[in-house]
Amino acid sequence: MSSEPYDVVVAGAGPAGLLTAALVAGRGHRVLLLERDPCPGGLPGGVVRERSTAVNVVIEDERVTGLRHLPQGEPARTVRARCVVDASGGDSPLRRHVAGARGSSGLAVYACFTADTGRAEGPRRFPFGNGWFWTAPAGDGLTQVGAVVRPDLADRVRADPEGALSGFAEACPPVRDLLAGAVRAAGGPGRIRVRPHWSYADHRLWRPGMLLVGDAACAVGAQPLPVLGTHLACRGAGLAARALDGFLRGTADEAEAFAEFEHRYREAYDSVLHDGIPQDGGPHDGILPGEGLHPEGTFPPPPVPFAGAARAGVSR
Repeated sequence: MSSEPYDVVVAGAGPAGLLTAALVAGRGHRVLLLERDPCPGGLPGGVVRERSTAVNVVIEDERVTGLRHLPQGEPARTVRARCVVDASGGDSPLRRHVAGARGSSGLAVYACFTADTGRAEGPRRFPFGNGWFWTAPAGDGLTQVGAVVRPDLADRVRADPEGALSGFAEACPPVRDLLAGAVRAAGGPGRIRVRPHWSYADHRLWRPGMLLVGDAACAVGAQPLPVLGTHLACRGAGLAARALDGFLRGTADEAEAFAEFEHRYREAYDSVLHDGIPQDGGPHDGILPGEGLHPEGTFPPPPVPFAGAARAGVSR
């Protein structure tokens, strides 16, 4: 084991991982952030090791107690930590230690139409009995219209995509009205496409000594508002940081804190997936200010850009 034990090791420096690491380090905890690619910034109060790939976790007596990583061009290393946070993406090799298998959450069927652009402002989304519709401007006077429906409707969709899309539209009045008099676009844009909709939430988001955040935990697939995915990642980071801070300070029981993290993270996921809106109005609303995650009650300082001597806290 490494002679440098940390309170938290975070694997992955995407939005969820970087924000989790910054918030926890901002509370004075010892944090190591690992990133397999060149890292976009430093970590005030913590340590960043770029070009280092997380390969596995260390488990002792059913608890995750460390992380094994592979620095570029160097032998593998093992570092001990009180908690490991997996933020290394949907293809993470670590998440299997927490979550089970995952599959698509449904099926998307969509095409482009010539529609009244005055009524096609967007992107918009509309729930209906079998799932939800999205509409979004697609350029050249076209509007993309699609439905995401339950997996049990897959046979119906694949057997007759055009009929299925039309039938779903009839069951969703705003989309039915939008498409009244509309014509499906010619050529490729008008072709009705069917694909899995890869929104997912893992069966479990934590185990003793380990949390999942970002795409390692859940993702909302293709969205008419791409910022919703970033919102969800940041929401998870804030919830994770609060749970970790309570546990590390001894003011909260680990199981209770982590279970609350999972419960609230799933609420945020469901809100984005089914309603298409952030649960709390903004990526950080109700997460950071007012919840004591930074000593001064404010957002931690922004990451330090990599530039010469400004690479403080960064190692390879």
